[in-house]
Amino acid sequence: MPRALEILFLCHRIPFPPNKGEKIRAHAVLSHLASRHVVHLGCFVDDPADMEHAPALQSLVSGECALFPLNKNALYGRALHALVRGEPITTSYFGDQRLSNWVAHILNARPIHCAYLFGSAMAPYLFDRPEFDPARVVLDMVDIDSDKWLQYAQNAKIPLKWVYRREAKTLFELERRSAQQFGATVFVSPFEAQSFVAMAPEVSGRVYSVANGVDCGRFSPTLDFPNPFPSGCVPIVMTGAMDYRPNVDGAIWFSRSVMPLIRREVPNAHFFAVGANPADGLRAEQGESVTVSGWVADVRPYIAHARAVVAPLRMARGVQNKVLEAMAMEKPVVATNAASRALSVQPGNHLWVEDDPVAFAHAVREAVSGAARAEVARNGRRYVELAHDWSRNLADLDVLLERATGAGSGHILEPEPRVTIDHASISPRTGVMAGGI
Repeated sequence: MPRALEILFLCHRIPFPPNKGEKIRAHAVLSHLASRHVVHLGCFVDDPADMEHAPALQSLVSGECALFPLNKNALYGRALHALVRGEPITTSYFGDQRLSNWVAHILNARPIHCAYLFGSAMAPYLFDRPEFDPARVVLDMVDIDSDKWLQYAQNAKIPLKWVYRREAKTLFELERRSAQQFGATVFVSPFEAQSFVAMAPEVSGRVYSVANGVDCGRFSPTLDFPNPFPSGCVPIVMTGAMDYRPNVDGAIWFSRSVMPLIRREVPNAHFFAVGANPADGLRAEQGESVTVSGWVADVRPYIAHARAVVAPLRMARGVQNKVLEAMAMEKPVVATNAASRALSVQPGNHLWVEDDPVAFAHAVREAVSGAARAEVARNGRRYVELAHDWSRNLADLDVLLERATGAGSGHILEPEPRVTIDHASISPRTGVMAGGI
């Protein structure tokens, strides 16, 4: 950008350490912006242990840094309050007067040029702020969070089914209102952006995609790691936060429905679910052919020595970093459509994509010992290098922020021309900003 800006950056969870999904993207964006601009960071901390990272964040940004521990004792009361008021439980969970007061302080004390909000839960903090033009707000929804609640509702029983459906409805109303008010709304992929516009066509022209990236130097097939697996097994690995519902569901499904089929032909195949805080239901899967690791200091040794990496998610939105990281390490990956549809990959060329247990098991066997194994893994690495470079992708965000401030022009943000979206025939693309959606 041609000039340094003062940016208000709000995030629903502390963007450090960058060790899982949303934290990876939030930290990458924060680091990118902080290297160029004065950033004022406000965020919540849901794990008290994360308060130790406050000095690291303060040294990263040159503006104010305010971290607010979530009061979990008050969360259930807030949820009930949201149910009574007809509001999303999500925004009630992250609704806090301390952060609201801090935002007011920053807006009045500093010459804020624009705001970057990470997650729709942060949107209400800049609703109805007469001191700040909403056209100067860039909201990064990442993915369509409301749709995840619909996916949860599909397999839930009453009363949770009702609660999840209600959350999907009220949260989508918030997402829609946010996209209508703010200057630009960003998603992690064109697929997510196009899907949202199909549901809210009136915001066409103000919805964009900025793809996730991967540190291909850190996730490289040339790095040497000690082997964490016992000798004699064929390790099949899944990584991720193992208390996150889609990961738990996917890991259990793979363990119960797919692994027995794989072991018919690969008797020494062993599934390793690698990630922190595994849910009790997942821990119960531990057995002769399944290991639930719990927290590990570094997932890379597990990926590096895996014979194949799987992403068996049946409920998912957005881009799965676990898939990109495995591809970056030149590992053969087998994923479901839900875990891969936001990527511009060709099944069978960059990775294998299957949903049926029998087909998924066959694909894993191909990834383990098939003739195309090495070529698919190399193609996956090249895809990540080309389409998921953080510097290149975040340059698109620079453009949006520049336009939001009206830099070099007499206006704030002109909408792109509208296009007609056929939701049923959306084809995912990645690596370019999807302006004009």
